[in-house]
Amino acid sequence: MNERGKRVSWVELYLDLVFVLAVGRLAHLIVAEPEMHSVWVALGLFFVLWWTWIGFAVLYNRHGDDDRTEHLLFLLGSVPIGVAAVAIEPAAQGDPAVFAGALAVARLILAVAHGDGGPDLLRGRIARAYLVSVALFAASILVAEPWVYVLWFVAVSQESSVLLRSDHAAGRGHRARRPVPEHPREALDPHHFAERFGLFLIILLGEVLVEAGQAPAESTATWIAIGAAMVLAAALWWLYFDSSAEINLRVLELSGGSPTMARTIFAVGHMIPSFALIGIAAGVGLLLEQEDARFGYVLVSTGIGLYMLGTRAFLRARRGPFALRLLVVIATFNLGRLHEVLSPDEYVVFVAAWVVVCAGLATQLDADGHVGPAEEVGAGEAAVAGADAPDRVGG
Repeated sequence: MNERGKRVSWVELYLDLVFVLAVGRLAHLIVAEPEMHSVWVALGLFFVLWWTWIGFAVLYNRHGDDDRTEHLLFLLGSVPIGVAAVAIEPAAQGDPAVFAGALAVARLILAVAHGDGGPDLLRGRIARAYLVSVALFAASILVAEPWVYVLWFVAVSQESSVLLRSDHAAGRGHRARRPVPEHPREALDPHHFAERFGLFLIILLGEVLVEAGQAPAESTATWIAIGAAMVLAAALWWLYFDSSAEINLRVLELSGGSPTMARTIFAVGHMIPSFALIGIAAGVGLLLEQEDARFGYVLVSTGIGLYMLGTRAFLRARRGPFALRLLVVIATFNLGRLHEVLSPDEYVVFVAAWVVVCAGLATQLDADGHVGPAEEVGAGEAAVAGADAPDRVGG
């Protein structure tokens, strides 16, 4: 990322390492019980873990100084997150007490970190929101399903709405509702924020490699499929980082580090494609293990389709008919039907080739329609204006 922005600290990378454990557990959860119920449970657990990670990312982005106090805070936070990662399996089996308790402790640490910021109204509101979440997660230990998940959803919804909301969002009039922050304390460092999400996507792509590496290589066909899985992960990296990562950064820069824009593009916008990578990893694992592989076909094709839609990496190419690109994405969702004609190993090779072609096509369309810096800035300004449009109409 650009050297002008705040750099990601070593302690943040350590915290990400703890989340690697959680990501692996979620993928294993789907592989162990390959059915839609497991996917929905994994998505629910990922949802609360995702916003826990975002809480620490926003904290460091706005207030991190990379000093010993900050190091201690993040290292303390890594402990309950690690416990929550280990508790994913019992939580998925109907015993969420340890998982919920650990995430309550993580939010208590976030509340203390924000509450220690002096007479800053924004930090005070965020601290209070996290204290409410602590109470809700703690209360969820005492209730039965489905109320556990209802309390989690309410907790995350109220804390996230405060965490990435402009300080003047509650004001009145047109100016009060613009996405560009008016006060420096509201703004996010675009480079740090974009890099944090990019690094998290790499963690998730790494899970595809982990699942491929765990496959029992008992034949030449399986060895070829393992290599194809590596190619698939690389092609998925290319789809996002070759263009989308830079565009997302540019738009956030143009918004002045707007919390509203950061929430739209990254916190919410990246959630489903990020989870899609877990589904792809689980699907690759099922296919290469060749046990219950039928569900693996669907996981991989649906995951790639959601990744392409969510990152807009393929659809946002500057040239070429949009309808054709949309048809390619729709076809991607239906690749799972090939279970009738392709073996699991052959299917992994096929989807890897498919994504490579899509990545190459997106790059070609982007290169053929290359625009200058002024036009890129104009496109970013249009995106910012688009986010502001509903407010202008409402005002």
